[in-house]
Amino acid sequence: MDSHTGPGRAEQEAAAAGPPPAPERGGSGALRLRRAGTRLRAWVVTAPATTALWTFLVVHSVVLFQLDPGGRAEVLRSHSTNLTQLAEHPVAVLVDSALWIEIPDLPMVALLALCVLAPAERRFGTFRTVVVFFLGHVLATLVTAGVLTTLLHTESAHFPDRGFGSAIDVGVSYGSLCVAGLLAYWVPRPPVRLLTMAGLLAAVVASGRFFEDYTAFGHNTAVVLGFLLYPVAAPVLGRRAEVLGGASVDAVG
Repeated sequence: MDSHTGPGRAEQEAAAAGPPPAPERGGSGALRLRRAGTRLRAWVVTAPATTALWTFLVVHSVVLFQLDPGGRAEVLRSHSTNLTQLAEHPVAVLVDSALWIEIPDLPMVALLALCVLAPAERRFGTFRTVVVFFLGHVLATLVTAGVLTTLLHTESAHFPDRGFGSAIDVGVSYGSLCVAGLLAYWVPRPPVRLLTMAGLLAAVVASGRFFEDYTAFGHNTAVVLGFLLYPVAAPVLGRRAEVLGGASVDAVG
């Protein structure tokens, strides 16, 4: 008899106790926070160079924000790859100019970090990505400066000097666009890859209307340099092709 009345009594007690308490919202919020922290750590671990560059840029832009307009311009000018600084402090400004931006430029830099630098770092590795970034930044700067100097000293060119010796020219666009050019090789199918490269170059050329002519020339040069730096990524792309080829054979078998 107890075997029949026991379950009934348990059901009555459960009904009297009411529904089980809902999980606390604070616990759910803490869980979401932990998950966000896990994702952020994973992002940093897989793209350490991109994270370090972004951190430098944020810190420097905040420092600049604290200065008056005159002081801000002076600091940026001293780190710029203008013709005067390149002649007097070439090594220092070629490195420093990639680490300074102003706060209004942060959204664009964040977009480049998310869509170009971090993906490239995860695919090609940190070392190769850093090498390509700085090769693009340095070589595009030197090529642009060389062309400018030649035009300024060629009388037949009639190219006016618009203050290139003291211009403010900082940022990560040259290096990032060079990495973007190299990243195009990750597209596996050659026809689509060629279309991707052509589209990238066309987009950069079209964006030239929003920049000074020498900056636009540097952007175009940086993308072409990224295409030419294929040997840097060739070992990684070769291993990837072998893996994809092996997977295709296994699937057919």
